[in-house]
This record gives sequence, C-alpha cells and structure tokens, in this order.
Amino acid sequence: MMYSRRAFLRLGAAAIVDGVASPAAAAEPIWDAGDVEEFAVLGDEIITVGRYLRALDLRTGQERRSARLRRSSNAEGPDAVAATASAIVFGWYVWYEDVYIACVDPRSVQTRWTRRIKIVDRERENVPYVTPVVRPDGIFVLISGKYSENLFRLRPDTGETVWSRYIPHMALRDGLGWHGGRLLVRSRVTRGADASGDLLAVDPATGSTVWRVRLQGQQELGAEAMLVADNRAYIVSPVPPGNGCKLHIVDLNSGTILKSHTIDSLADPFAFHDGIVYLGGGRPAAWDVSSEQIVWRADLEHRHPNIVTFITHQPVFDAVRRRLYLGETKTSFFILSSTDGSVLRSVDVRRGSTNPSIMATYGAYRMHLERDVLLVGAGVSRLLAFSTASL
Repeated sequence: MMYSRRAFLRLGAAAIVDGVASPAAAAEPIWDAGDVEEFAVLGDEIITVGRYLRALDLRTGQERRSARLRRSSNAEGPDAVAATASAIVFGWYVWYEDVYIACVDPRSVQTRWTRRIKIVDRERENVPYVTPVVRPDGIFVLISGKYSENLFRLRPDTGETVWSRYIPHMALRDGLGWHGGRLLVRSRVTRGADASGDLLAVDPATGSTVWRVRLQGQQELGAEAMLVADNRAYIVSPVPPGNGCKLHIVDLNSGTILKSHTIDSLADPFAFHDGIVYLGGGRPAAWDVSSEQIVWRADLEHRHPNIVTFITHQPVFDAVRRRLYLGETKTSFFILSSTDGSVLRSVDVRRGSTNPSIMATYGAYRMHLERDVLLVGAGVSRLLAFSTASL
C-alpha cells in the first residue's frame, strides 16, 4: 500500500503522543481555502499548489490569479515550494517514473518551464522529494532519496543544468539551506549505534565542497531541519539506542563543531530568540545558549487518550505574543507559552471532517506566521488562516 506524503512521511517526522487529553477549543479562522497541498508566502500573497497554482490574498484568502497545473494522477508532492519575486519553484515525483521540477512566473502564475530528471528504482529510497532554493542568479534543487546526482544548479530562464553533483549517502529532504553565499546541505552517512551524518557547505558557482563536518547521531528522515542563527547552525541528532540526542553547534564560517551536548528526548530546533533555542516534538523545550541548560520542557505526550497522535515538524515561534504553535496530525494544534512552556490551549482544525480510516489526518501538518496571521496547513489539501489576536 502507498501512503501519501502527509499520511506517512510527515507522521514519521515526530514523536508519538498518547495520554490524557484536554478538549480542543473552537476558534474560527478568518478564511479557509481548499486544494492546497503546499504553500509559501510571497509578500502579501500566499502561493498555493494543488490541482491549481494560485495566488491568494494574505488577509482575505481571496484568489487573485490561478493556473491549472499539469500533473499526472499518481504524482506525489510537492513537499516544498520556494517563492520569490523572480520565480516560484517546486517539484513532484511520479511513482515508478521520474522527478519533475517546475518554474512558474510569480506575476502570471504561468509555467515557464518544466524539467524532468530521470530516476530509476535501484537509485531510489522511499519517495524522492524536491527541495528548491531560489537565488537571483540561480535555482538550486536537492532531490532526496536518490543514489545518484541529487544536487543541481539550474538556469532560471530555461531550467538547463549549470552543474550537478552527488551528495553521498542520501541527501535529506529538509537538509538544504543558504547562508553566507553558500549552500548548506545535510546528509545521512550511517545508521544504528554508530550513526553519523554530514553537514556540507557547497560553492554555488561550481558545486564543489567548501567544507564538510561529521556529526554524531542518526539523521532521521522527516526530522532533519537545521536552525541557523548568528552564523551558527543548531542541529539535533538522536543517538540510538535509547532517547539520547546530540545538540550540535556548528560554526558556519569555519565549518567546525563548536560544541556538542548530549540531552535526552530532543526534536529539531525551530527558533532562536534572545539567546534561547526553541525545540519542537512531543516534548518541546527551550535551551539557553549562555548557560547551556534546558530552561523548560513541556510534555505533550499525555494529552490524547486512546489514539496515536504525532507532533509535526515546523512549529512556529511568535515573539510578539510570546507563544509557540505546534501542530499535531489528528485534530488540532497546540499553543504554548514561550516563557515557561505551559500549554495555553489547543485549537481544533478538523472543521467537521471525519473518516474512520486509521491513516486519516485532519490536524495541522505545517504552520507559518506572517505578521499577525497564522497560516495552518490542515488535513488533506486545506489551508486555514487565523488571527493571532483571536487565539
């Protein structure tokens, strides 16, 4: 059986939650849009990808322009959308066939070009997702789960390859970033008790490796995001067996590990504010950079009885209201105090949807805060917008 991206890979990205529940509160979104598989913010617009590519007004959700996308019915993705003033880029995988990359004009939302990249089964692990980074002079694409050339620089006007290379041992789907004029790429090297992974800085002009640093710990599919702040990367890697994790701090100028701390039950870091690193997962935490201590840790692992729930990755930090927003896949998202980690409430986003399927998901798979509007990718192909003042 083949499961969708949200029903399987996003579930695998997080901690299992099981325990005592508090009822999810009713909160009305300011708008609700369908046909949204992924989205990105571009100025005062939301770029959504589904059967159609659309530009929606951030405040009202009203459609400003749209264009039908030509994808086969067995296409999987997109998993990420990069939207800038010069280009919108995303990609998808057709089962047992190839990867496709599309570049769209932001003003007309018409497709400029589509690039097909061959991938055969013996070179594939799981679903090969496309992660794009768009720069003024180039488009960079990482294809995860591919045992051959998987990092590309493409021409913005034609999609032709400028250079391509292989990031060894499976480049990770959330492991592509940009800092200081260089590409940052994470990859998994080994698994098990001696697991380790690499963080690489890549020259965007040539594709060559500027530096490479080895990081102890398991690089897990779906939980491999890195937090970049103050010329440093904060990366969490579980150290099996058990609940131990390594919190690595890497100097991005020199490509050296400044420190590695061993702390139990950490998930990916997602925000840095006033010297505090915030980490998500089923036991979200705040870690003080100066004292090198956990300031607080919440426990979301005992809030839902009799069901298996997953805390999704990509939480949101709200500096204005001193809150954290963490999604879970079954019904809702949690609102936590960023000061002490107390759970303020949970917000139900099912909107009346029910399904007896064990794999049905109606919760918040992804969130993004834009000024005072919290965008919540919910359930199957839905996008909700909440005013943070009403939460």
